[in-house]
Amino acid sequence: MSAAIERRMLIALALFAMAWAVVRAQVQAITIDEAVTYTSFIRPAEPSFLSAHANNHFLNSMLAWTFTRAFGTSNLAARSGALIGAAIYIAAAYFLSVLIAKRFLLRVFLFICLVFNPFVFDFLVAARGYGLASGFLLSAICFVAYTLAPDAKSPRLSRACIAASLCIALSFLGNFSFAFVDAACIVMLYLWASGGASVPSRARLAAACFLPGLLLAGALAGPILLEWKQSELNYGADSLEKTFQSLYEASFYQLNPTVRELIFVGPGILVSIIGIVAAWRASLLVIHWRESNRWSPMFAAVPMVAVAAALAMHWVLFRTMKIPLPLDRTGIWIVVLSTVFAGILAAVPIPTRAGEISQRGLTILMVVLGSYFLLCLRMNYFKEWKWDSDTDKLYSVLASYNHACGLSDVAMNWRYDASLNYYRQASGHETFSKFPHSDNLPAGRRAYVLYQPEDSDFLAEHRLNAVYEAPSGAVIALAPQVECPAKSPNLNK
Repeated sequence: MSAAIERRMLIALALFAMAWAVVRAQVQAITIDEAVTYTSFIRPAEPSFLSAHANNHFLNSMLAWTFTRAFGTSNLAARSGALIGAAIYIAAAYFLSVLIAKRFLLRVFLFICLVFNPFVFDFLVAARGYGLASGFLLSAICFVAYTLAPDAKSPRLSRACIAASLCIALSFLGNFSFAFVDAACIVMLYLWASGGASVPSRARLAAACFLPGLLLAGALAGPILLEWKQSELNYGADSLEKTFQSLYEASFYQLNPTVRELIFVGPGILVSIIGIVAAWRASLLVIHWRESNRWSPMFAAVPMVAVAAALAMHWVLFRTMKIPLPLDRTGIWIVVLSTVFAGILAAVPIPTRAGEISQRGLTILMVVLGSYFLLCLRMNYFKEWKWDSDTDKLYSVLASYNHACGLSDVAMNWRYDASLNYYRQASGHETFSKFPHSDNLPAGRRAYVLYQPEDSDFLAEHRLNAVYEAPSGAVIALAPQVECPAKSPNLNK
């Protein structure tokens, strides 16, 4: 197969990934966190980008505010920041895969592992800042790696370092939970770029790596950070074990039911084997680093040392200030950078028999891992908010009752008020007032939106009539005295 055909095939895969993200963004219902971002920081006429709130992911909020003003309220506009992040992330994953892997098989499956991991892909769609942060983090590595590559024709290292610095700042502005890994990554990129340089060159590279990013992040995020309260840092894990467990569960959720019964090896065994072979490859690389080009070991060190250093900083803050450790989405950078590290290990040639065997083994494992991820492709829900996967349908049912019989007195489980308020504001055709948020369901309402796994007792105790049951567990129920002939087309009870 010619290089041109291979390149076109990989570009086609990248375009498919972007198209899949756009379709999901249009089709999937708006979830609670996305809705809170919209109603609090995007819908208000005055920009609220500088609000010091954990739900306000600055860059995402700014982009979504701009797109909703230009094109009106829609799922695509609300998720525009995430989709821009998806485009940046997919492009960076493409260029890194091409740079890292010379063999087409590894190149394709490294790209698949980076992009189609179901955990990562969810946040290329959801209106949060994690996709933007991940995309700019990979872009920073990409700029420096391409400039330092052995076959680079005209390296302009200072410019690459400036671009990497700005990308790191934008990663931080995408999501503040990337602060430590962003800092560790730019330090590693500087050490890589300045290795062997003269003292004046090191000073120039230091200025290029650190000053642009600090100025950009300080100018835009400074007002937010000055008002930031530690109480906003309340989401996370209380042990590293829970951190890694959450990343594992999210990355392997959820295999297509059609093939689930045909797979006998669980993902836990696969991850363990990958870890063992990767450790073997890493030890061989350390032993034989003089026999390989200096570029590969330094390239591999950037993502792995950045992860280790960032986790160490998080652990120190947890021990000293009780700030929680990363948990699922706030630790997504661990998955992204670990995948880059595994890809580099699988690609670097080690001129020994053990090196050849371990290289083939890790490549095969990445093929298996990427195939598993492809079997986890989903269209209709996010793992993080699966219980919110039917909010658009819930609002359609409520709207039909509102039009048919003026029903507007609605109480609901805390999972639904933010999302339903998004659809209420986006529609503007119903007479609902703002749906109130309540941790406890009040009695005496004409209609309820309930979460059946939690609210089944309330449903039975108040003798409510369920008129719509969603696959996600949501239920719309009416009080016994409510008589209304409304029916919702295309919605099955």
